[in-house]
Amino acid sequence: MKQKILLWGGLTIFALIMSFIELKSPWGLLENIRLKKEVSELKESLAHAQQYVPLERDTVIIHDSIPVEVVTSPVITAELSALRKQHIIDEEMIKDLGLKLKQMDAVQTTVTETKDSAKAEFDHNFKVFSYDDRWSHLQFRLQDSTFYYNIRDSLITVIYHEYKHRFLWFRWGVKGYKVKMTNLNPHSSIRYNSYVKPEK
Repeated sequence: MKQKILLWGGLTIFALIMSFIELKSPWGLLENIRLKKEVSELKESLAHAQQYVPLERDTVIIHDSIPVEVVTSPVITAELSALRKQHIIDEEMIKDLGLKLKQMDAVQTTVTETKDSAKAEFDHNFKVFSYDDRWSHLQFRLQDSTFYYNIRDSLITVIYHEYKHRFLWFRWGVKGYKVKMTNLNPHSSIRYNSYVKPEK
């Protein structure tokens, strides 16, 4: 009986010593569990940040007469350290803009595409072909084979939160954030939009 007590006591002391050596403190086990949970959450947020989410598209009428395409995309949130490790944020560009990472509140990247067909007008000598509207100016000169173009866009971005709870006409809580964006240029469409907000 005495030998069993000594054996169990020895094993207990050995286990405590090994735990102390490995975890460096009595609270090391709890700290280790907390760190594992943080790492798991970090991996999950990064996976969400790197996942390509197709834009939701819709057509709405603004100012009672103008139809415009509206795209919707989620706001990507993750720890700044995680975004840096995965190179989701262009640190060099931010530095070139004269900013520091801690100043950054959000980064938006938008890709637009402009394409259409139009009937060109020409001068009486058939030397200059041109097209003009509110958004575009195109001109081709036969004399020097030069093509001039000027295309304007007008982008509107709205960041909003989605309600977590709904009951009758009551809305409360925050489920997440999304971005609604439109380009008023009818010749142009939004092909890609990313809005990244580091968690602080």
